Amino acid sequence: MAPVRRLLPFSFKHSMRQALERSAVDALQFRRTGEWLKRSALAQAPTLSDSFNKWRYDSSAGINLYGYFSRWLGLGECARLYANAMLVSGYPVAIHDVDIDIPHERNDNTLAPHLGGAVRFTHDLIFVNPDHWKDTQISIGRDATSRQHVIGFWFWELENFPEGWLHALDDVDEVMVSSAFVEQSIRRICNKPVTRVPLPVVPGEDSGLQRSHFGLDEDSYIYFCAFDFNSTIARKNPRAVIEAFCLAFPRGDEKVTLLIKSSNGHRHAPQLIQLLAAASVDRRIIIRDDMLERAHLQALHRCVDVYVSLHRSEGFGLGIAEAMCMGKPVVATAYSGNMEFMTPANSCLVNYRMIPVGASDYPHAKGQQWADPDPGHAAHHFRSLHYDRALAKRLGAQASIDIARDFSIAACMRVLSERLRFVGASRDVII
Repeated sequence: MAPVRRLLPFSFKHSMRQALERSAVDALQFRRTGEWLKRSALAQAPTLSDSFNKWRYDSSAGINLYGYFSRWLGLGECARLYANAMLVSGYPVAIHDVDIDIPHERNDNTLAPHLGGAVRFTHDLIFVNPDHWKDTQISIGRDATSRQHVIGFWFWELENFPEGWLHALDDVDEVMVSSAFVEQSIRRICNKPVTRVPLPVVPGEDSGLQRSHFGLDEDSYIYFCAFDFNSTIARKNPRAVIEAFCLAFPRGDEKVTLLIKSSNGHRHAPQLIQLLAAASVDRRIIIRDDMLERAHLQALHRCVDVYVSLHRSEGFGLGIAEAMCMGKPVVATAYSGNMEFMTPANSCLVNYRMIPVGASDYPHAKGQQWADPDPGHAAHHFRSLHYDRALAKRLGAQASIDIARDFSIAACMRVLSERLRFVGASRDVII
């Protein structure tokens, strides 16, 4: 067989290898049925509160928004949430999808009816990090000589802002961020205004899929971890979640499940294989690598019992906040951006020690440090939530209250509209 294989054209062998890899990835996806399509069609956006009708802005208000509004990635989702807050509150916006080469699918149509059109306003708010800043400036027809008032809305996951990103500061008049963690990182190197704007974490549409549609045990207590391989597996740290789960339930007969849902594993095949090997030690651990439309992902979040994030660092931690918004108890590392909204009263915080960031673990790693969460402490929380359902319910309820209070559309717009009013992009009147 080996001599025959050597005679095969390289293009054929390459195609076969790609087909085998795709087949392996497909096997890790959720099994779709006709119910998935039907439920997707029935999904409806959440009803908007009438209270937002009280926000009124005069003719001077308005801003141009630029971002990955159609892309499936965290930065795109955050941009959509802020844009939606402005639309819901009646703030005038012109929304433009940034079209540059990044490894994320263009599959989100949430804001499709609002995209495009003329550049109507004198202020730009750009939801693109400095690593893609130059490409974005070219894409949207802006340069450093533009007379627009430019605001960069940036996200970063480590303590120190990258030196390689400092060039973008020359092109912005000010910066906006979603957490104190990112704010501190940027303030260390920036003498321009930095404003922290609460990220509006609101319930998304739910397709109504149930556990059976996801192939999940109806009677099991399910711990859920989700991450994107493009955000680096070293930072998201799912193997620590596996270790904590095995420490928490070592007998093997406890009625529990660990579901790890990743995305973009096909782009990081060696790391995906390592994760599968780590998960193979316990049959109760399920790995799914799949891209779910928003309504189905919301349904999956509803179907699980506990959200887990043993991350090493987060700029904000949107997945954590969304789980808390839904009233789910959360077990997460007590470090970085998620401490914007997590407390001992609303979640299970995991102890950690600080370690250097490995050179290949994250971009701009030199001289950086992040958290190494304690799997044993996480396992303690796993057991507490499983055996004390009243505790789980109490934490989830408090989490939902706190997120609704501090990270609502109204909370976001109070800060955002005031800052835009100050810089001349808004003069708002609440009636």
